[in-house]
Amino acid sequence: MAESRMIEAYLTELRRSVDKLADADDIVDEAADHLYTAFDRLIASGLAAGDAEAHVVARFGSASLVAKVFAEEAKRGGAVSTTLTRRAGMTAMATVPLFIIGGIGNELVPAGRGPVHAAFVTMIVAGFAAFAVGLWGLRRRHGGLGRVGRVAFWWFVLSPGLALPAGYGALVVLVAEWLLIMSLLGVGMIRARVLPAAAVGLFTMSPVVALAIAGGATIAGIDAAEYFMVLLAPVALGFTWLGWAMSREPALDVRPGNQRGPIAMA
Repeated sequence: MAESRMIEAYLTELRRSVDKLADADDIVDEAADHLYTAFDRLIASGLAAGDAEAHVVARFGSASLVAKVFAEEAKRGGAVSTTLTRRAGMTAMATVPLFIIGGIGNELVPAGRGPVHAAFVTMIVAGFAAFAVGLWGLRRRHGGLGRVGRVAFWWFVLSPGLALPAGYGALVVLVAEWLLIMSLLGVGMIRARVLPAAAVGLFTMSPVVALAIAGGATIAGIDAAEYFMVLLAPVALGFTWLGWAMSREPALDVRPGNQRGPIAMA
């Protein structure tokens, strides 16, 4: 392998640019391998050393640009679309219809009608389960979302217990917690840039906006409960939109023809 001062200088700059990434050494080693392989090939073809090193460095891209690309990929973590994440997306899409139909039925059908009323209550419970599965799928689709994902996960697990001290207001506190958890996940999803930006933005911001408006209305002496379902409409839209986007992604663990894909579990 021929030596090149320009390539060595480039690798030094690249090393400084990716120094904060966990796999910085691997990135530099891989870059060095690509650069010197291309350099040796051009030398063998008869190109002058100076021209060869200038060509391979220019073609590889600036160190800052390469570092930015690797930094963006690092944010994505293990973001992979699989059969499970697609199914979680479909489940997320069912959340809003289950809540709406179950809620309307629960209000209109008296408890005395036994099985019919119970069916609507079951739909509400299924809505909560679908919501949980949807959140799990979004987190899994984004490779866990690192520390943000862990905090959101454990907050969701502990949220019922944290809401209990509120007594009769426990349900309100629980809903507020879940809205904030959605926004927390959304922050991590924005950084990962995996699913549609508009859907992620709506999913992230609408819960905070809904809580802010509800809080302001309460302070002003207005019964926010009367309008809260309207405020939740953008939240429902964002969650459903993300579920739809996730359900339509090609699953990397399945090849065409229902064959097992390259990352299928053994």
